[in-house]
Amino acid sequence: MNILLVQPWSSSDGSYRSKLGCLISYAPLTLATLRALIPGDLEAEVDVCDEIAGDAMRRKKHYDIVAITFQTSVAVRAYELAAYFREKGSYIVVGGYHPTYMREEALLHADTVIVGAGEYAWPKFLRDFKAGNPEKIYDMQDVRGEDIVAPDRSVIPKRRYYKYPAVLANRGCPNHCDFCVISDMWRKCGVRPVVDVIREIKELNSKNIIFFDPNFFAARNYSIELMRELEKLHIRWAGSTTVNVAFDSELMECARRSGCKGLLVGLESLNPATLKQAKKGFNDPNKYREAIGIMQSYGISVNGCFVLGMDGDTEEMLLSIPEQVRYLNLNLARFAILTPVPNSPLFHRLEGEGRLLTKDWSLYTQHKAVYQPLNMSPERLEEIYRWVWKETYSFKNIFRRVKRVPGSSLLEKLVCTGANIGFKYLGIS
Repeated sequence: MNILLVQPWSSSDGSYRSKLGCLISYAPLTLATLRALIPGDLEAEVDVCDEIAGDAMRRKKHYDIVAITFQTSVAVRAYELAAYFREKGSYIVVGGYHPTYMREEALLHADTVIVGAGEYAWPKFLRDFKAGNPEKIYDMQDVRGEDIVAPDRSVIPKRRYYKYPAVLANRGCPNHCDFCVISDMWRKCGVRPVVDVIREIKELNSKNIIFFDPNFFAARNYSIELMRELEKLHIRWAGSTTVNVAFDSELMECARRSGCKGLLVGLESLNPATLKQAKKGFNDPNKYREAIGIMQSYGISVNGCFVLGMDGDTEEMLLSIPEQVRYLNLNLARFAILTPVPNSPLFHRLEGEGRLLTKDWSLYTQHKAVYQPLNMSPERLEEIYRWVWKETYSFKNIFRRVKRVPGSSLLEKLVCTGANIGFKYLGIS
């Protein structure tokens, strides 16, 4: 059985092929995880193509199965590849965020759609295929944490990606923010046993780790148990969380002792009404500066994320963001235009209000306005978005942020400098 695993890339979204992109983008684990899940007794010959990293497609080889995983912004490219290999006689199976939410559309281009998590569905599909009776849709999302496998890192390309390896401990997030579908996508996935996570980290033989968990502290007791084990490894790590964990002194002390050096936090907006509408009312903008200061006092750099174009946003508010980034003393900041996932509640609301402008999925990059904002034109929102990036990442502002990096080690300042420069040249076309 010959299998090709593909992560497509589209030139419409140049974000992670931009100048110095290797300073800000971490190697995705999806293809490596799918490779690890292929049962050994199938004796499959497997090729992997990560187009984000610039892998060339092996078009002359025949594949029995071509598996494509993708999000909305590269759906057009994914369907193009599906048509190409289908014509050559390959069986096409797709998965990822877009096929999960647009399964009927995906079935027009593929033979099988895997919905949500693949831990059980992907191996079952492969066995069914070998037996000659594959199903159209596999929806097996109730995944136990002990069944989440370590990825096969031998297939991860080293070029174009940041050198620090990524690890996943907990896919879940208890929040249901209006613009995010993580809680639905992984709603039934358990946390990995701490012993498994620690074993994987030890095998990586790296003193610097990135956690891909969408909300590292979401399962509080679990995160404390994990951090107590991380403390024994004497590593440095970074992850993602909500900003209000800063006020939990036990979590912060555990983070400090375990080697946490950076946290990405979803600030999203500086307007309480906007946050409430986005179902993120647990964020209090009046406490952002205090929370960020607390994290930094524990030696943790903070990367604040903002979503531009929500219904409460005005031009004046958005134009103030670079100044707010300075006021909040953020070490990094990243920005995205509000972009609904097709078939999500936000998507249906905007469509029902007659505000959805296009279903050209190649524009759903988070750099384009695909809907009509309430308080400005789509063109003006895009213009402000580009200006916010440019102003925030002027060399003058980068220098200010690097000076304020928590801790005094040269490595921490170099990492922060590299990340800031990488974001400066982030492609936002």
